[in-house]
Amino acid sequence: MSKILNVGVIGCGQIAQIMHLPYIQESEHFNLYSICDISKHVVEMIGKKYALSENRCFTDMDEMLSDSSLDAVIICTKDHYEPGIKAAKAGKHMIIEKPIAYSVAQANEIISAARESNVVLLVGYMKRYDPGYRYALEKIKTLTDINYARVHDYGGSFDFTTRIYDLYAGIDIPKEVIEEGNRKIHEARIQEIGEERAHLETAYDLICGLSSHDTILMRHAFGDPEVLFADVHKKGFVTAVFDYGNFRCTFESGLVMNRRIWDESLWVYSNECNLSIHFPWPYLKNSPTIVKINENEPGTMVNVNKEVVSSFDESYRCEWKHFYDCIINKKVPYTNGEDAKKDLELASKIIKRVKN
Repeated sequence: MSKILNVGVIGCGQIAQIMHLPYIQESEHFNLYSICDISKHVVEMIGKKYALSENRCFTDMDEMLSDSSLDAVIICTKDHYEPGIKAAKAGKHMIIEKPIAYSVAQANEIISAARESNVVLLVGYMKRYDPGYRYALEKIKTLTDINYARVHDYGGSFDFTTRIYDLYAGIDIPKEVIEEGNRKIHEARIQEIGEERAHLETAYDLICGLSSHDTILMRHAFGDPEVLFADVHKKGFVTAVFDYGNFRCTFESGLVMNRRIWDESLWVYSNECNLSIHFPWPYLKNSPTIVKINENEPGTMVNVNKEVVSSFDESYRCEWKHFYDCIINKKVPYTNGEDAKKDLELASKIIKRVKN
């Protein structure tokens, strides 16, 4: 029989409640062992929902991490820096939701702490584990002459999340605690981009958050780019041009919060084919990523279109399976700490390329 690992959840907000807690509970490889949140109300409600004993429901992260029976944690807090350091020093394998941190310096500290404790550090870019993306990635790797690529990522309002899921909110968190957390995040962002670019903090946050799902997919498909051009409009709309050596890529990202939309796709244009990957709203479980391919029939000039749904498996579930494989078989995660740090570095380069 395979070893079952005890997992704790640090930060029990929406992403934990919608995706991670259910998949941990359903997994044959993990046991939902403990939870922690700064909201006592959330801890109590989730503890009851998942039938956890009171001595495994915490509002104190240090107390939770001191349990030697706890094997691994997932960190779903707003700021991942302190929990990441503490979990690593406590010797816990961990998934850290993206971004790994808000500055390269903080990321380096977390990576070093994980390395010193010899624990697996996986950063939660779930779309890297998406079956549709994995199918497209195999196809992209066969292309010998890419001419151009494009990434388009416009997110919208998530206000209907609470209408389709039963969620518990941290209504009892003191205002000063929230303000102090926001202050620390702000300081880390400014540390990275500099005081002279503080007016671009919203755009930097967008790239580290929403857009980083796409920057990592681009890097894993094409490699590490040079930033030729970047512009920020209306604080939260980013346009950039990347150079991959043999081809260029345009990158566009933004938020439209007055509409419930999700418009995210990655396009590759080559001599062999045109390929595009179309991602669904990320909180809609088992909604497939669709891959569209336009190419000639072999040996002809007959042009055909193909639409591929490779799987209905959920990317978050695939991410957890990979995490287990890395722990048990001592593998390096696809989205490890060093890899995730490259997305922070790229976000910083984009902001610093913007004309001040």
